[in-house]
Amino acid sequence: MLSRTADRLFRMARYTERAEKTCVAGLSTQHRERAQHARGSLPPLNKEAVC
Repeated sequence: MLSRTADRLFRMARYTERAEKTCVAGLSTQHRERAQHARGSLPPLNKEAVC
């Protein structure tokens, strides 16, 4: 029972880490797009962050 609990905690930590990395990557992409819009190299963006 202890090994099953440890395995589930390990998997939960991995999924949490993946979700954090995905969110950060999405936010950095949005930041890059917003910077390009501010410089005028892209049309205005009306999306908001989802994370």
